[in-house]
Amino acid sequence: MKRAVSVLTIAIICTTVSYKSFAQKYFAGTVKFEVKFEGDIDPQKKTTQEVEYTIFENKFKLSGNGQQRIYNGDASSVTWLIDLSGVGYDRIGRIDTLLRDSTSGRYSYESRGDTKTICGYECKGYNVTHTYIDKDYDEEEEIEEKYIVYTTTEIGKDNNINVFEYPGLSGYPLYEEFEKKGIKVISQAKEIKKGKVKEIDFMIPSNYRIHVTEEAWEEEMKKLSEYMESKKE
Repeated sequence: MKRAVSVLTIAIICTTVSYKSFAQKYFAGTVKFEVKFEGDIDPQKKTTQEVEYTIFENKFKLSGNGQQRIYNGDASSVTWLIDLSGVGYDRIGRIDTLLRDSTSGRYSYESRGDTKTICGYECKGYNVTHTYIDKDYDEEEEIEEKYIVYTTTEIGKDNNINVFEYPGLSGYPLYEEFEKKGIKVISQAKEIKKGKVKEIDFMIPSNYRIHVTEEAWEEEMKKLSEYMESKKE
């Protein structure tokens, strides 16, 4: 009897583990956004832009022009990789860890009570208020910005995917809208593709020299500037 109970217990555990393993396969793929500008803007500058993110769980990256920015939501870190081998320099990079202080501001989220379906994903709407201290003025000034966002919980492992833009917000934003100085900016996902993305795609290649302090990076930038000046001679 005990043997039968043990076998049954093992079967239940295996089934539970198998189910959890299946349930924890988070989104991996690409999301392409279309960014539009509306309002009081020069017609010649009223262009539509596209931005594509490569995503794996709580990591995402942007690539282009020999550069990559890798965002790791779980580690709250951003890695900036620059390939300068084409101009005879090197492949260099910098790792920054996100440190939030009082100037980073406060975020509050209020449900709009509605939804949007974007690229087949159901998204919940939120009103976002970002309050922060602006140090660009002679006297510090508190600024309040308003956003409208729609998020899906089907992309990202948890809320850490939003640590860089909307810390604590539930779900990954597929729509964002805000207005500043008479110009409205609308960013909305236009294409979502699953697959062909692995965690290894977010690892730092071994042929990059990586800097982890601001001082080391400034010294690297000084060397780069001197090198570029020498190329002009």
